[in-house]
Amino acid sequence: MTDGAEATSLAGSSPDIVAAYVTKERRSHLTPMLLATFLVGASISPAVGQTAPPAQTCELGDLTLESGAKIPNFRMTYITFGTLNAQKNNAILSLHGLQGNRNGQSFLAGPNRAFDTNRYFVVQPDTLGVATVEPNATTSPTRSGMNMAFPRFSVRDMVQSEHRMLTECLGIQRLVAVSGVSMGGIESLQWAVSYPDFMDAIIPIVPTARTHRQGNYAWEGVRQTVLLDPKWRDGNYPNDDPPRQGLAVGLQIQSILGSSAPGYEASFTSRDEVLAAYATDVNVLAYRLQPRDWIYRSWAIQGHDISRGEPFNGDLAAAARSIRARVLLLPNCYDQLHPPREGGVLEIAQHIPTAKLVDLDDIGGHRGFQSPRAVGVITAEIQDLLKRIADERPGISGPRFPRAWPRSDYCPH
Repeated sequence: MTDGAEATSLAGSSPDIVAAYVTKERRSHLTPMLLATFLVGASISPAVGQTAPPAQTCELGDLTLESGAKIPNFRMTYITFGTLNAQKNNAILSLHGLQGNRNGQSFLAGPNRAFDTNRYFVVQPDTLGVATVEPNATTSPTRSGMNMAFPRFSVRDMVQSEHRMLTECLGIQRLVAVSGVSMGGIESLQWAVSYPDFMDAIIPIVPTARTHRQGNYAWEGVRQTVLLDPKWRDGNYPNDDPPRQGLAVGLQIQSILGSSAPGYEASFTSRDEVLAAYATDVNVLAYRLQPRDWIYRSWAIQGHDISRGEPFNGDLAAAARSIRARVLLLPNCYDQLHPPREGGVLEIAQHIPTAKLVDLDDIGGHRGFQSPRAVGVITAEIQDLLKRIADERPGISGPRFPRAWPRSDYCPH
């Protein structure tokens, strides 16, 4: 069977079959970039040999959004790694990306990993807007049963719900760190602004501080492709018959920005290989996400800016100066989906009182954080920062910025 035919045969398969296809049948043939495409934020834990813990549920009653709208009977689900100590002061909040769920960050947690579970208690929630598989959750339009009547929410609302989960259900009043990849990195920065005294550090990986125009263009293209699928039905489609192809094809628009041009050149050797990979990617994405819930999360991101509204009124530098936590910024200059300059990361790095910026410099672009070299850099930097905190030493180790930082053309990719 050819690559394209094998991919097409997945069209009627369950998510479990698709997962098996990616992790067993195709692993030896997939390039690193393609494998990252499938695993970033997927329901498959990328931590080899590590079994995902059982999900737990946090009941929060009504969740009032910053718009004034309410989500009734709000129930969040989450998983944890490690043990919460008696003082409840060894917790780390780890947040997933736009296409992910609570398992998306698991590659960072474990003994001797970036978040060493011999020492830390790592909490990984299904964030607001995620169609978790847990029947008790109401975090998304789909699981709440409200569909398109679900109120629109913001990144600030996502952070507020996580704060309530930690304080009301786990009794945690302070975190060692908040970290996240992509959308989780965006949330991490908002955490530092919304709750500046709640954590010792934040560790955003390929984040943005504000949404840039190219990203808005891409996300609108994805949404419009979903809406053109006949199965969309104004968002009130049956849960077991979603507009899979509309979302899967639409997400290829985002995937174009998911890796850099050099990353594509390094990953593929021919046009036929590109087309076969595209066919496989479409089939995997078709089963990984609920379209209406992805749309809601993209709406939250598209208008986000950590300086929006009172008290900063659009002053990004002022918002950055308000951050009290130590900040380890881990952008990628090859990232076209979350470009560090246009996304405000280079700007806030200059104004956060205690910050270090480390360019991952990986041709994998937005997905490059999962390359072995990038994971090594991320792990070493996080472990160093956490050790400084544990040893009660101030600041952050090493130079604050890369050597080429003063140049106006820094991060040109």
